[in-house]
Amino acid sequence: MCVQGMDDRPLLATDPPLPADDFVPALWVPLTRALRARRRLIQMVEVLPGERWLQESAAAAWSRRDVLAHLAASDRRYHDVLNAVLNGSPLEEWKPDPSAPSEELDLANAMGAERYLGQPVAALAEQLQAGAEKSTMLFSALTEDQVLMRMGFAGNALSLLEAWASHDNDHADDIINGPKMMRTL
Repeated sequence: MCVQGMDDRPLLATDPPLPADDFVPALWVPLTRALRARRRLIQMVEVLPGERWLQESAAAAWSRRDVLAHLAASDRRYHDVLNAVLNGSPLEEWKPDPSAPSEELDLANAMGAERYLGQPVAALAEQLQAGAEKSTMLFSALTEDQVLMRMGFAGNALSLLEAWASHDNDHADDIINGPKMMRTL
């Protein structure tokens, strides 16, 4: 299934199909940025040798593979928020900086990443790709009214997209800039 343009040419694969004029244009630039950040992570998997993924990252106490596991797990947090909004139940709780260190965040990170820890790097890359595809579908399904709704830990869909892109980019930097790693990726 795919989104149809005005002349019935496919624009974007989605399920279910949506007419192109239902999309909110303001989402496309930040969505492109978020997908570019995700592609950067997947390219790292393609480029870095396997043994490098077991080495320490710049994120305290996490290997590079652990960072990927954390990112794979964090997609669920974004998907839960988007599904709630799409189902008419927006999450009203909002924090100005949801990434600020806290016991709550540490616990959420530990619990989320636990199910992915120890998985092969290639499997984590597949999970990251699947997460990007699902995120694209969910963001694309938002209506104009939903784009500006509060979204749990983000003020609205635009800030949620920015949070997703920043999260991926920050952790990609943790992978690249880990000990004994040149900044060449």
